[in-house]
Amino acid sequence: MRSTLAPETILYSVLLIGLGGCAYFNTFYNAQQYYQEAEKIRLQKEGETIPITAMDKYGKTVQKCQKVLNDFPESKFRLDAILLMAKARFYRSDYDLALGNLKTISEVGSEQQIEEAGYWRALCKWKKGNVQTGINELTVLLESSESKNIQSKCHLSLAEIAQELKEPETAMSHLQEGARLTQNRDEKGVIYGRLAEMAFNREEYELAEDGYSNVIAHSLSKNNVEKAHLQILKILRIQKKYRSASRKIKGMLADDKFNRISGNLELELVQLYRAQGEFSEIETRLESIVNDYQRTLVSAEAYYQLGQIYTSEKWNLVKAKEYFDLVSKESSKSLFSPMAKSRSKAISTYQEAEKDLNSHANIPIEVDTTQAASYQDTLSTSVSIIIPERTVPELYYQLADLEAFSFNRYPLAIEFLNIIINEYPDSPFQAKSMFALAFVHESMGNKELAEEARKDLLASFPSSDYASYLSEDAQVETKAQETAYLQAESQITDNIDNAIQLFKSALALDLKGDLAAPAAYSIGYYYDQTAVIDSAVKYYQWIRDNHPESDQSKQAGIRLQTLNMVLSSIVPADTLESSVQEDN
Repeated sequence: MRSTLAPETILYSVLLIGLGGCAYFNTFYNAQQYYQEAEKIRLQKEGETIPITAMDKYGKTVQKCQKVLNDFPESKFRLDAILLMAKARFYRSDYDLALGNLKTISEVGSEQQIEEAGYWRALCKWKKGNVQTGINELTVLLESSESKNIQSKCHLSLAEIAQELKEPETAMSHLQEGARLTQNRDEKGVIYGRLAEMAFNREEYELAEDGYSNVIAHSLSKNNVEKAHLQILKILRIQKKYRSASRKIKGMLADDKFNRISGNLELELVQLYRAQGEFSEIETRLESIVNDYQRTLVSAEAYYQLGQIYTSEKWNLVKAKEYFDLVSKESSKSLFSPMAKSRSKAISTYQEAEKDLNSHANIPIEVDTTQAASYQDTLSTSVSIIIPERTVPELYYQLADLEAFSFNRYPLAIEFLNIIINEYPDSPFQAKSMFALAFVHESMGNKELAEEARKDLLASFPSSDYASYLSEDAQVETKAQETAYLQAESQITDNIDNAIQLFKSALALDLKGDLAAPAAYSIGYYYDQTAVIDSAVKYYQWIRDNHPESDQSKQAGIRLQTLNMVLSSIVPADTLESSVQEDN
């Protein structure tokens, strides 16, 4: 019997059947796309911190996978969707939900799916705090799996765990194996980047240089490639391969593809001059940089270095303060901004102390400075001398403190402390000065002079708090925070990771000290710029809670508002499944 259906009807029916099949495929395909996009973003950020944009795409992955399960429960992509959803949930820290998905795969999945689920299950257990269980399961999987992809992932995760446990040699060994096995170019670049950074921080420069060279060869992130080039230049400088470093810098400056980091290359050239003792070239080059790269992070750093020159080599505080004040004006985002503000404030304090000392010097001998607030010259009604509130010993002590721990000029600090000790024997600052003198000598490595200063203190002021402190064999730590802070500042250009650790050490030494807020802000700002938002918020909030009147508190408050808005915009994906509608 001949069909009575029109051709149009038959075609329409075929389309309906086809579209029904395509719907779940398109939904799962979209989920895969979101996941791949999230992975690319995550890997470009060194694979350690997950940017907001990646978190959002992982969330959309979960939504699409859930839609496949809800709308197409019999789909052939069901298990693939469950596994993909588990992986996305892992990166969103929804470990319990991920483990639930992985349990399903372990029960009914294919051999390959079960193996992959085992890997992600181990990661979830590690992140939930069962570190040893995670290590054991990853190790077993590493030994049993024949998949290079799984083996590479196991090595990479074991390296992360070892790094977390502060076992750098184990971490580096796993990273080297992971880099060798992985076939994914993005991931290879990330692994070599981590390996290079660890080697650099451990001063294993040949391994670090090889790692950075591999980042250049494999990474798809332009930022990471540029950073690797800059790190190789630092390594060449550290190894005193000045000619090679100079040739590389000049070649890169002549190449248009490095225009984005040309300012950083100029700054590295300055460091090269400094390493070779070519000091006459440095100031000229820095002045050229601030003119050529105005209102950038580069010019901000250049102004900071100029300020340092005028507080160390030239001792022109007026000029130095001018440069330090320009750092934040060039870029408030500069990591050097909080340090420059601290230096500028120290200069102002130093200048005030000098001014008050001069005022003391102009007061006639017959005037009792402990009683009068001001002195009117009897010979001239037009001349009035204001007597400073602080005494001469107190002012000398402040100058000594600044000389040692703000300007790193220990000999002058010793000179001022000796003036107090020798010329003001009845001053309440004498015992304090002896104590500080011991610490300054210790900081300079003069252990014999430090011990002599401690003995003088114990002999002259046996009942003082300072003597009691020393008699208990405690270390002289009253200025340890300043020392750690100065060390952090000195390393911030060459080794940012070490600098941040030193800032943390400085903060831990005295949570209420004058440098606590600047140290915490430097740490928070570093995390802010590297997208570790939770850590940035933690340090900014600590400043607001513990140092609300500090200069750093206001800036921390501004950044907190912005970051909290960003964090609040990340709504967990599972709460949106019923409300978010997107085209397939």
